Amino acid sequence: MQTELLLFILFLLSELFELIWQKSATLLAMMEKIYAYYQKSPYLLYMMHPSYILSIYLFYLTHYNPWILSILIIKSIDIIIKIIFIQKLFISQDISDEIHVMLKQPLHPVMLTMGIMLYPYLLYMALF
Repeated sequence: MQTELLLFILFLLSELFELIWQKSATLLAMMEKIYAYYQKSPYLLYMMHPSYILSIYLFYLTHYNPWILSILIIKSIDIIIKIIFIQKLFISQDISDEIHVMLKQPLHPVMLTMGIMLYPYLLYMALF
């Protein structure tokens, strides 16, 4: 029980870290922050998502728990979408005007804290 609680707290702290470094007023500003890490190294971008790495570890540690698999799938899709946006927005600059306008819209606070609300619940279901 103590190990599960420690892993839960570690996962929560890593989600808070991701929330803090990605926090921006708009999605475009968030993409610019992410692109700064991507420019240095794509591997650095993955290292800036410690909860993703921890969830891979937890997936094997819990013998392929389906709740943690759902975390992995959602986080993988999130990272893939961010990389696709980076490719389209900054590298190939092949993005429509409608999407560019959408990226400049202010983000709702719930949008930023969605990971903190969803992932700990799923992890709780997996560990306890």
